[in-house]
Amino acid sequence: MIMKDITVLDILNLPIMANAELKAGQSGLSNIVSYVNVLDNYYDETDPESTPVNYGQNFYLTSMYYGVGNALYVDSLMQHFVDLKVSAVCIIDEYLSALPSSAYEIADKNQVPVIFIDKNTPYALIISSIMELKLSYQESELHENLLHEMMLPHCYEDRKQEIIGQLNPNFHNRVTAFFCMNTDLSNNKAAEISNGLHLLNKIRTYKTSFACQYKNGMIIVRSYNTSKMAIQTDLTEDTIQFIRRMLPNAIIGISDSLPLTHLDEAIAQCSTASLSGAHDINGIVYYRDVGISKLLMKLISHPDLEEYYRSLIKPINEYDKKYKSELLATIKCFVECSLDHVKTGKQLHIHENTVRYRLNKIKELIPYGKSSLDFNQSIYFLYKILKIKELV
Repeated sequence: MIMKDITVLDILNLPIMANAELKAGQSGLSNIVSYVNVLDNYYDETDPESTPVNYGQNFYLTSMYYGVGNALYVDSLMQHFVDLKVSAVCIIDEYLSALPSSAYEIADKNQVPVIFIDKNTPYALIISSIMELKLSYQESELHENLLHEMMLPHCYEDRKQEIIGQLNPNFHNRVTAFFCMNTDLSNNKAAEISNGLHLLNKIRTYKTSFACQYKNGMIIVRSYNTSKMAIQTDLTEDTIQFIRRMLPNAIIGISDSLPLTHLDEAIAQCSTASLSGAHDINGIVYYRDVGISKLLMKLISHPDLEEYYRSLIKPINEYDKKYKSELLATIKCFVECSLDHVKTGKQLHIHENTVRYRLNKIKELIPYGKSSLDFNQSIYFLYKILKIKELV
């Protein structure tokens, strides 16, 4: 499993950094942070070895005291930070509330975030918060490893129950699982969850819940002691709204309500739902509504399925590329418009006869069978596979 790293953005999402101000180097927010250090003594650029500044992936705290009224000093120190490949520079605003524009230019050019924070924030609290964040990441990695083990086909039942207890010994006897995947809903493309640890730590304040990074998204498990539908519905809605506040563009797959002993099944259901491409306009999809995608998800890597998929997609892509047509876009819109030619035409701003012409051209290109029903099934199948492949 690939180990995850703390980034500057993760640190900025910490509660203690709530009033921090990013002044420069925004393009470096993904910089990895391995260590935290402090530099408040004088830096002599003519004798750099006299100042013990550590190399690489450091998040540096400083007051920049010696930079007051000395723009050349600030620039030289900023350049030194760049040379040492630091992750970010965090300045306590006791003596300076801004740096010279030349220092910001150095930071922007070299992707080094420059952050200002209130002078009343002790170094010790910032350092301890970052170290707690690092420990939280390690715990998340441990939990993700346990989830992967539990989901293996050969994981014995006794071991599954042992893992469930390790994930959270306070679980109630029923669970609903949520798989969140940060996504640009306009193009259905998966994106990295930038504030994942912040979300994890929020969920962990609920003693009977669980959250963990998993695959290319995040698993959230809510547990309860009742089978009453109204209570389950309220809990599900509360969780959706919570996720929405943290991840406005997330696709959220939601499992059925299952006994705690079937937690592995709940996780499989919600991840299948999220990756099925069957989400509504708000990015929500319940496992019970996934339909044929349940089967396609299990077969997505099967050679026969892949071969048939290529037999459909390849001639369409080649035709679109050669003639700059929009056959594939027409298929997607036609399926989303419930196979209605008039609605598809309005959606694409073309005449319905143009829609019919394009569909007939597709019939000439792909091995769909014989009947109109065969054709509709083929393009629906192609559409579902495309949606899944965009997210997997």
